[in-house]
Parts: sequence; structure tokens; C-alpha cells
Amino acid sequence: MSPRAKSVLPKTKTPEEWTRLFESIDRRYDTQIRNHAVLAVMYATALRVGEALALRLRDVDFDLCKVTVTEGKTGQRIVPLPADSDELRESMGKWLAVRAEWNPTSDLLFVTHTGEQMRTSAVRRSLALYGERSGVGHATPHMLRHSAATEMLAAGAAPIGVQRVLGHRSLRTTLQVYSHACDTYALDAVNKRAEWTRDA
Repeated sequence: MSPRAKSVLPKTKTPEEWTRLFESIDRRYDTQIRNHAVLAVMYATALRVGEALALRLRDVDFDLCKVTVTEGKTGQRIVPLPADSDELRESMGKWLAVRAEWNPTSDLLFVTHTGEQMRTSAVRRSLALYGERSGVGHATPHMLRHSAATEMLAAGAAPIGVQRVLGHRSLRTTLQVYSHACDTYALDAVNKRAEWTRDA
């Protein structure tokens, strides 16, 4: 029997580190305003970088608090936006104002100054730069996605809900990849029960 492969925990950063990284983006420049918005959407929704860059203007609906992912690995899905999404709204508002000035013919949400679709490599390079600039170290789109998912689970979100957000084919995948976060939540649940029975 072949030895069982060891699971590799996804690399993440803390919310505080992501805050520092976002604050390091110099939004005096149009392209940086766009980059901030791309990353803000990815962090809020845990989208894959390719999914974020494939979004159309109509796909992000703040009135209904949802993002429609049409080019995900498992087909189309709906990802809810956080109820408290003021920072995301502000970031997107600034970007949409810049985008309107660029006046692209494409209906893609995130475009270059010439109206072309952003490349995933550009997002990766920018994120790596912001990681160095902010002092949080190596940062990638996958880290952003994994951090968002880990935070959801650690905060008590149901794994099946996180599965839907991430677009995993099965709940088992979510539980395997993010077992560390589920374990953290399980320990917290046990401790809270112990506190409750002690105070009862």
C-alpha cells in the first residue's frame, strides 16, 4: 500500500496583515485604484483570481448584495457580499469612476487602460509588490482566497456555506483543505460550552 500523502495547509495571512497590505496601495494613481478594487473583491468573496478578472459589470450587485460568478471551475454560482461592505463599496466606487473615464468598449469589470482584460500575472506581480512594500512578506492571490475562507470558518461559518462560496465540488474538499480552521472553531465551541456549564 502506498503511503498516504500528507496534506499541506494553505498559506494564509492575518486580517491585520491584509489591512496593512491594502493600506500600502497608493490610490493616487488610477491603476492602483483598480488594483485595490480587484483585491478588495477577491478578499470579500474568496474568488479565484481568474474568476474575479472574468467578472462583468452586471455581475456585482450591491443592491442585492451578491456577485454572480459565471466562469468558475464548477460552473455558475452566486456569492453573497458581506452585509457590512462599506469599504468594498468605497473601493469599487472609486474604481468605477476611473473606469468610466477610461471608457472601455468591453463590459468586463476590471480592464487595462486600453480596455483589455487584466492578466492574472499582473495581479500576482502587484500583490507581491504590495506584500514587500507593506512588510507582510510574500503574498499571492491564493493566500488572499485561503485567508478569506479560513476567516469565515474560524468565525463560525458553516462549512457547507463556505463550500458554496469557494465553489468546491464537494464539502469533503472544503473540510480537507481547511481542517485547521474547523479544528480551531471546534476547540472554541468546546471551550464556550465549558464556560457555560461552569457559570450555570
